[in-house]
Amino acid sequence: MFAVSRLSIMKMTAAQEREKIAKLKTLRKELDQEIQEQLEEKNALEGLTGAQKFQIESLREEDLQDLAKAKLVVEALIFASSKPLTPAEIRKVTKVLTVSQIEKIVAELKEDYQKTDRCFELLEIAGGYELSTKREFAPWILKIELQRKARQATQSALETLAILAYKQPLTRAEIESLRGVDTSGVLSTLMEKNFIKIVGKKEVPGRPFMYGTTEKFLEHFGLKELRDLPSIDEIRQMVDSSVKKEELIGTKKIVDVPQGDTPQEATPQDETQQDETTPTSEVSADLSEDRPQAAEEATPSESEEKL
Repeated sequence: MFAVSRLSIMKMTAAQEREKIAKLKTLRKELDQEIQEQLEEKNALEGLTGAQKFQIESLREEDLQDLAKAKLVVEALIFASSKPLTPAEIRKVTKVLTVSQIEKIVAELKEDYQKTDRCFELLEIAGGYELSTKREFAPWILKIELQRKARQATQSALETLAILAYKQPLTRAEIESLRGVDTSGVLSTLMEKNFIKIVGKKEVPGRPFMYGTTEKFLEHFGLKELRDLPSIDEIRQMVDSSVKKEELIGTKKIVDVPQGDTPQEATPQDETQQDETTPTSEVSADLSEDRPQAAEEATPSESEEKL
């Protein structure tokens, strides 16, 4: 009898010990997770500017005790997220809201959207929450997406054509290494429009296709042959001689605007007199900067003779 009681006590002690060890492991895991979250938050704060850091540090977790405020915060987080946001991720940000509270808030948001008949709805996707437009609006969204992709395709096609025109023949991998983006879709489109064609296979492992331009490419851009393309030096010279945007924006004003309380309307007589008068000194000074040196040295009689 005594031996049986002793055996029962030993079993209870072992079970308690295992339970204690399990609790310690859980506690250690929670502490490690909390330390990791603090380190991640610290590293994230180091990459922020002073104003951004002030905005983060000014957040007060006690504000979320107000259920209306908490509801708005959860809605903003789901709205701003580019992927489904899980309750655990929301809890990690808010810290004071529990998973059950977050689920209750999400249920209230769903009900609010249904009552107000909004164009979007709150969906549960992959264990998280995401705001998505309703299906009946898909054709309108598809239309604007097609317009956006058409503009992007045009720019991508021109870049790919320019690379091929100057460095052909090239493989798809070589084009992508120069552009830095995937070009499989662009190459297919250009081949469908007969601007490029397969001109052979490269003698490397895998023997990838090599692409080059077609006669339609020359016809479309008004070229007799590829040698008619401007050279790289000519393009560089055109770019260097062109007016830069910064210089264009930074040019000073040529005509002074009268600084009065109310602008006075010019009469037809005043306009005629203004046309007949010579430019002001400031206008002459600004225009003279752009004139050739020979024009500056020309006398009035010489100018009249040229005219």
